[in-house]
Amino acid sequence: RKAPFGGWLAAVFFPERCAACGEVVPYRQGFCGRCRESLPRIVPPVCPLCGREKAACDCRGRRRHYERCVMPFWYEGAVKPGIRQLKETGCRYTMAAYAGEIAAVIRREYGEEPFDLVTAAPLHPRTRQERGFDQAQRLGRAVAEELGVPYADTLCKLYETKPQKELPARERSGNLLGVFDVREGSPVQGARILLVDDVVTTGATLDECAKMLKLFGAREVYAAAAAGTRP
Repeated sequence: RKAPFGGWLAAVFFPERCAACGEVVPYRQGFCGRCRESLPRIVPPVCPLCGREKAACDCRGRRRHYERCVMPFWYEGAVKPGIRQLKETGCRYTMAAYAGEIAAVIRREYGEEPFDLVTAAPLHPRTRQERGFDQAQRLGRAVAEELGVPYADTLCKLYETKPQKELPARERSGNLLGVFDVREGSPVQGARILLVDDVVTTGATLDECAKMLKLFGAREVYAAAAAGTRP
């Protein structure tokens, strides 16, 4: 992609870095050549429900409240430090790198599905205040920009919960029951929505968010994330 003059000038004084290792890279390149070759990509054919490679999928066709989920990467190798940077700093060019990869896999797997809006799985306000930003919200906005679809903050998290990664899989769904709500006035009625998060483990967070969106009238909810764990 050709850099606009403002972006080129900013890159001269504030060079962009690889979204995995931190090495300086050209404007909008996202990943350095070495990391790009080693990125643990999820390779087709993929499960039409959970988005993992069919050879590694263990969802056994279990239906969720979202129609499908897609992810460009496994949460391992060079992707792990990049996601950690995304969570800890909210860096603009790191967000753009992962958003571009998410948009590419959305086009590959969802084709020309016409989404009405993009939204994100939210943090609790206290967590967001402590961190200074909501990484899934920023990622969702970046994906919406890549796809040319409006973004809206439709969801809120009512209660703080234990981090999902600290819980065994059997407890993760229960940890999130009743935690999310739809913001008043959100344009979800009859909408086909793309729901974005950073990392998918069991899918419990996306499932609970999709459930609430559908309770408030969403027609369909499709999910996407930057990376997913292996079963």
